[in-house]
Amino acid sequence: MEKSNSSIKFIFFDAGGVLFDTFQKGDDRIRNLLTARGYQIEAINKAIRKAKEQKLSFITNWEEEEQYYKRFYGAIAEELGEDELTNELLFFAHYAAQCELFPEVKEVLDLLSKNYRLGVISNAMPSMDWIFDKLNIRKYFDGIILSAFVNAEKPDETIYHTALNKLGATVNESIFIDDIIKNVQGAEQVGIKGVHLNRAETNLLEVLIEENIL
Repeated sequence: MEKSNSSIKFIFFDAGGVLFDTFQKGDDRIRNLLTARGYQIEAINKAIRKAKEQKLSFITNWEEEEQYYKRFYGAIAEELGEDELTNELLFFAHYAAQCELFPEVKEVLDLLSKNYRLGVISNAMPSMDWIFDKLNIRKYFDGIILSAFVNAEKPDETIYHTALNKLGATVNESIFIDDIIKNVQGAEQVGIKGVHLNRAETNLLEVLIEENIL
């Protein structure tokens, strides 16, 4: 397959919302598990509100992430009067355990990897890194840049420069795809061509065809 857009050599993706996602959102994962346990929705919602009072600082490793979520889920468990729920919620409701690829992504990565170098730029906690193994897609990427590991978040220009340096890319050879407008704009401020993916209207394959990448 010949490249359609000869000026582009590097394609950077956001991860959650572009490559994969949880198709049951965080609070709903908690609600479903706890309603199955027999708790009333009013009590569950009150417990979730209590948990969200937990302060979230910048997390840079799994130990910090685990401690945060144990406090978060622990606050829910305490509010409901059943401390043993903490580990069950951590295991079953945690984002990384629930992610699935969007249907077209595997085909897209197979096609792109033949002609482009691929990278990820994601605002994410450390456990996001494990998802690439869980979903068997790490092999497609020359660099996975997560905010947790570089101490910078989109749309700050630092994280885009870090990704460019990691892959040895220039802004003129690169494109960045994200489902959040401000992150696309952040890439454009650096000089990278930004593309917004609105999954309510289109998918990744269609966007890449529209951009003359596939």
